[in-house]
Amino acid sequence: MRQNKEELEYTYIEDQKGLQKFKKDNTDIKWMGFDTEFVGENRYNTLLCLIQIQTKNGSYLFDTIKLKSINILLKMISDPDILVISHAGVNDYQILHSLYKTLPQNVFDTQIAAGFVGYRYPVSFQKLLKKELNVNISKSYTVTDWEKRPLGKKQIQYAINDIIHLKDLYEALSASLKEKKLTKWSNTEMKRLESTEYYVRDKFHEARQNKLMKNLTVRERIFLMRLYIWRDELAEEKNKTKEQVLPKRLMATIVKNIKSGKEALKDNRTISNRSIERNWDTFKELYDKKASKEESEVAQNIKFIDDVSDEMALTNEMLFLLVKQKCSEFGISQSLVLQKSNLAKAQFGDTTLDFMSGWRRTFLGDDFIKLLLKPGSMKMDLTGRKCIVNFNENVPESPSKTKNN
Repeated sequence: MRQNKEELEYTYIEDQKGLQKFKKDNTDIKWMGFDTEFVGENRYNTLLCLIQIQTKNGSYLFDTIKLKSINILLKMISDPDILVISHAGVNDYQILHSLYKTLPQNVFDTQIAAGFVGYRYPVSFQKLLKKELNVNISKSYTVTDWEKRPLGKKQIQYAINDIIHLKDLYEALSASLKEKKLTKWSNTEMKRLESTEYYVRDKFHEARQNKLMKNLTVRERIFLMRLYIWRDELAEEKNKTKEQVLPKRLMATIVKNIKSGKEALKDNRTISNRSIERNWDTFKELYDKKASKEESEVAQNIKFIDDVSDEMALTNEMLFLLVKQKCSEFGISQSLVLQKSNLAKAQFGDTTLDFMSGWRRTFLGDDFIKLLLKPGSMKMDLTGRKCIVNFNENVPESPSKTKNN
C-alpha cells in the first residue's frame, strides 16, 4: 500500500503576485487537477475558502479568502484546451457558477467515470483511490473549519491529498472506459457539468416539488410559490439559510390558515406569534396580490403522480429488476441510468427524464421504453429453474391520468 508522505510540497498563493507567477509557470499545461474547500453551513452564500490545483509543475493552494480577485485562475479553469480533472466536481462547479459565473469547458469527473466501469455511483474518493491506485488517504477533515486562518498542517495535507492523485486516477479510469468502449457515453455525461443550464433551476422549482401542492387550490398554490421565492430572496439578502428565515415545516400551516386571517395563525401553536407579527403584512400581500399569467399557468398545470395500483407497483418492481440486471451485466451503475421512482413519473407523462433520451435510452433500448410506458398486466410462470415473465399489453389500463387540481 502506498502511504502519503507526512510533509507534502506545495505553493500557497494569497496575492496577485503569486497568481501571476502561477500563470507564468503554467502557460503550457494541458490538464489540471481541481478541488475546492468551502463553508456552507448557516449561510445562504457559500464561502469559498480554498481552491486546490495540481499541474505537472506541482501542487497549488489558492487562498480565496485573502485573494481579492482570481480572474487569472478562472480563465485557466474555463479554458477548453485545459482538461479539468475532479472527483464529484458538481458542487465545486456550482460554487464557481454561483460566485463567478464561470464553468470549466473540458471536464473529466472521476466519480462519473467510475460509474461506467463497475463502481456504484456515487463512489467515494477514498474508496476509488484504494481500488484503482492502492493509495490510502484519510477523509477526517471533510468538515473542518476551512475559514480559519492560518490553515493547519493536517488541513493542508488533506487539501493536497484531494488533488495529487487525480491525474493517475484519470489515466486508470480512461483506460478502463476505452477497454469497455464507454468513453463516449462517459464524456457525454461529464459534458453536462459544463453547461449553465445544469446548475440553474426555475424559480418555482421548490414549490413544484412540495407534495402539499396536490391538495391546494390554485390560489393557495400561487401563494406557496410566492412564499418560497420570498424566503429565498430574504435568505440571500441576509445571508442566512432558508430554514433560518422560514422553516419549511411551517409553510403548510401558513398556507392553509392564511385565508382565515392573522388571529387564526396566531392561535396555531406550531408557529410563534412573534413570527406572525413580524411577517404578517408580507404574507397578506403575497396572498392578496393578483396572479400573473405565468403564475396561473404554472399553478394550473402542475403534474402529480397518483398512487399506482398494486399490480402496477409489482410490474414496476420487475421493470426495475430488469434495469438492475442489465446494469450489472454491463458494469454500469444503476443509479447513473435511472432511479426507481422515475418509472412511475414516465408512466404519468413526464418526458423530461434523463433516461428517455441520450445514452441512457440507447443503453436501455426502445423495447424497454415502450414496455415501460405501456406495460399492461404481468404474468409470471415458474418451471423448475426457469422463470418466464409475460406482459399483456391489452390489460389493464395504463396509470390513471395526471391530476391537475
